[in-house]
Amino acid sequence: MEGTPIKFRILEFLEDGPKRTDEICIPLAKEYNEDTPYGRGKIKFDCIELASAGIITEGAAVVDEEGILDKGKLLVMYSLSSLGKDYLQYLKNTVRPKKV
Repeated sequence: MEGTPIKFRILEFLEDGPKRTDEICIPLAKEYNEDTPYGRGKIKFDCIELASAGIITEGAAVVDEEGILDKGKLLVMYSLSSLGKDYLQYLKNTVRPKKV
C-alpha cells in the first residue's frame, strides 16, 4: 500500500508479525522522506495513537540504551490486534494509493 497514509503502512508493517518501534519508524521515515528525529518521532506517535485506539497492541518494552532510535526512551513491541487485522483487510479492499 505504498502511497497511502503512514498509519496504513504501519498496519501493513505489522501484518507479518510483531515489530519494535525502531523496526517501524526507521524504514517508514526513509520511505516517506521524513528521516529526521522529528519525522521518526511523528511516526512513533502514530504508533501510540493506533495503540490507544485498540488497532495495534503494545507488548514488551525496553529502554533504548544504544541510541537505535532515541537514546533513553522506550522501544515498544507492537502487534496487530484482531480489530487491526479486520481494519487492515478493509483498507486493502477500499483504499486506492495516491499516484505520485
